Amino acid sequence: MVQPNDVVNVVTFIDEWTRCIGSGYQRDALYRFDACSAQWNDIKLAFKAKSASDPEEAVKILEQTHYKQHLGSDLKHSPTAGYIWELKEKPGWDDA
Repeated sequence: MVQPNDVVNVVTFIDEWTRCIGSGYQRDALYRFDACSAQWNDIKLAFKAKSASDPEEAVKILEQTHYKQHLGSDLKHSPTAGYIWELKEKPGWDDA
């Protein structure tokens, strides 16, 4: 059974790869050339997870991706946390 998009959204990984290979990103990363192989491997893992029969197995496969380990929605993995902005325990919009 194919996993639904709320479990595995392949588009997220394709977006990350196209952002990486885009001329703007490569121009910004001129002095640290990035071959985007991690993002390409993420796409392959995402399709493997998408075709997994068990949702828990799909989530385990996604945990191995570069996106999930370094970026994703977990702000603690952000490469700019602590350097450009401070990571808060509670977001400012919750102070209403």
